[in-house]
Amino acid sequence: MLTRSRGGLTLAEIMIALALTLVVAGTLYSLLISTQRTTRAQSRRVELQSNLRAGSLIVLSELRELAGVPGGSAIQNDILVARSTALVYRAMRGLGFVCDVSSATAIRIARSTFSGHRDPQAGRDEALVFVAGAGADGSEDRWLATGISSVATSASCPGSAGPGITLTVPSSGLTAGLEAGTPVRITEVMELRLYESEGRSWLGARSVSSGEAIQPLVGPLTTGSGFRLEYLDAAGTPVADPTGIRSIRIALRGSAEGGGWGNGAPVEEELRAQVMLRNAVRP
Repeated sequence: MLTRSRGGLTLAEIMIALALTLVVAGTLYSLLISTQRTTRAQSRRVELQSNLRAGSLIVLSELRELAGVPGGSAIQNDILVARSTALVYRAMRGLGFVCDVSSATAIRIARSTFSGHRDPQAGRDEALVFVAGAGADGSEDRWLATGISSVATSASCPGSAGPGITLTVPSSGLTAGLEAGTPVRITEVMELRLYESEGRSWLGARSVSSGEAIQPLVGPLTTGSGFRLEYLDAAGTPVADPTGIRSIRIALRGSAEGGGWGNGAPVEEELRAQVMLRNAVRP
């Protein structure tokens, strides 16, 4: 027969207390693990969503500067190759206005009028020069393309126009008749596409003009469907002809391991957007 010692607990009471302590500790531990898993899942979902939003903003900022003319020439259409998971296009890198054409092979742009991501780069960029009356009948205005042999920033524009950016071009006939104030677009041929690397899918970008290797831009994405493009005409109907594209629907779909709610399962998120081309209001 068990008896209570003076000022102490019986063995049964101690066993009950230990059992209750273990139950409470187990419940708290289970709650802690569940909370950690949920927090980790939320964190990975937020990271995945932020990654997709950042990628969407980059793609939209690149594509909203594109233009096209139905049946137009290669210079009039910035979309060169249009596929469901890849796009080759002429990307805008800067815009400026001529301040001096004192040489048959050089175009000087006023630094104060130039805006863009960066300065022009020789061998990588192309200059599109707006020439009035360049058509066969002398009445059509158009953009003419020329490569850039070299870029210099040491010479200034005439008068008080300030510093200039001098582009040396290989075509000596291009500068004939150009006037101050002529707009010049600086462009670079780029490619966006879904590609696989080390067993994962990524949205990659590369400069076609410079021949560089593709670099990951956003990812990892869902294999096979992580980056999708749909091309629409002015009526919103899917179109295959690059010259008829007026808007582009973009879908980015990413996946994250352990993003499920507490069960460690992978989770997928998709972000969709649509961008209108720069001249989408034209017929």
